[in-house]
Amino acid sequence: MAVATLNVGTIGGAMGLSFWDCFAIILTVNFASCFIPAWTASFGLTGLRMTTFSRYSFGYWGNLLVVVFSMVSTTGWNAINSISGAQVLYAVSDGRCPTWAGVIIICTSVWIICALGINWIHKMDAFLWIPPFIVWCVAAGTGASNFSGNATKSPTEANGAAAALSFIAIIFSFAVSWTNCAADYNVKMPVNTPKSRIFIATYAGIIVPTVLVQTLGAALYSGTKVNPEWRTAYLEEGGAGGLLKMALEPAGGFGSFLMVLAALSSIPNNIPNNYSFAMHAQNFGHWALRIPRIVWVTFGFVAAITVGCCAAKFFEDTLQTFLSVIGYWTVIHVVVVVEEHAIFRARSWSNYDWDAWNSPSLLPFGWGAIGAFAFGFAGAALGMKVSWYAGPIASLIGSKGANIGHELTFAFSAIAFPVCRWAEKRWSGK
Repeated sequence: MAVATLNVGTIGGAMGLSFWDCFAIILTVNFASCFIPAWTASFGLTGLRMTTFSRYSFGYWGNLLVVVFSMVSTTGWNAINSISGAQVLYAVSDGRCPTWAGVIIICTSVWIICALGINWIHKMDAFLWIPPFIVWCVAAGTGASNFSGNATKSPTEANGAAAALSFIAIIFSFAVSWTNCAADYNVKMPVNTPKSRIFIATYAGIIVPTVLVQTLGAALYSGTKVNPEWRTAYLEEGGAGGLLKMALEPAGGFGSFLMVLAALSSIPNNIPNNYSFAMHAQNFGHWALRIPRIVWVTFGFVAAITVGCCAAKFFEDTLQTFLSVIGYWTVIHVVVVVEEHAIFRARSWSNYDWDAWNSPSLLPFGWGAIGAFAFGFAGAALGMKVSWYAGPIASLIGSKGANIGHELTFAFSAIAFPVCRWAEKRWSGK
């Protein structure tokens, strides 16, 4: 329900797509991609968090790639969510609360809640989605007169395909970003909890708010095509924050109050990011486990503030680039875990030695996953399209290129891992 979800919904319109094309992509891509974090959420029943469970497929040392990229992901999401909320604070304060100050306010609030511990996180995040849900309902009602499904016509032929593929990549990356930590918050559930219950609850908990809020973001952006004031607000008052301000303007002072609630919606969304940063970091080795978790949480808090304050000036480019890169590595992560389970563990949980999770001598080194990682990112380099780089294959689609990095990352890593893992197993026996 966070405001960052609203920001993501506006990107398709900014790429030139019509509202209805944006809606079709938001609905269909989320429908498919939300299966991934919903499936991995059930891994928590093993008693291992996702970054630790990955040792069985990435190997003890190869899993350090997962640890590093997971920490980068959570830091990036902390920054992205904080900037999104800070933009709303900037808009509602008419610029008196600069974006960097908003980032500090939100990150500090997140750190305080994380410092209280896991039990408080569960209690608070169970209810903190309600205020932003009210905000989005009101904004949809008060801003509806400025929404238009036909104000923009999507580009056709190659340029249309390029815009659609790039938006698909962003929506996919947003949904699967929960893969790295979805299992972390299920490790204390009874082991006899049906996996189907966790799957359904997680799937519904991600897809319903994501589709609703991203669709609202696309609708808000359509207002920039029919109302010049909305376009000015979007360009000069903090992107989606400016659009939300225009949508809630008919509500007067109550609308300003709702703006503040919208800004603070970044806090519950960032809590699992900041807390999971600590749990990721503890996978560096035995020495990392001896460091109190609050120290790692604080380190993640400082990193998020630093990145957020620096990236705020170029937020739109940062958001698109970050989502793309996170999507590439998440694809590799999922491919390796799935193929290890399906091919080398014969799809049986009994083929895992659950006592070996912290023993390098009982786990593979990880050469198979490292090889898949290298090949996967080679595919990403060929197909990625971000603000500062377009891969040679991506550049062939349309005049500006299309982001097909995820498809090539999947193909390259899915082919490479079975070969590399088979070779590793034959030579090392693990």
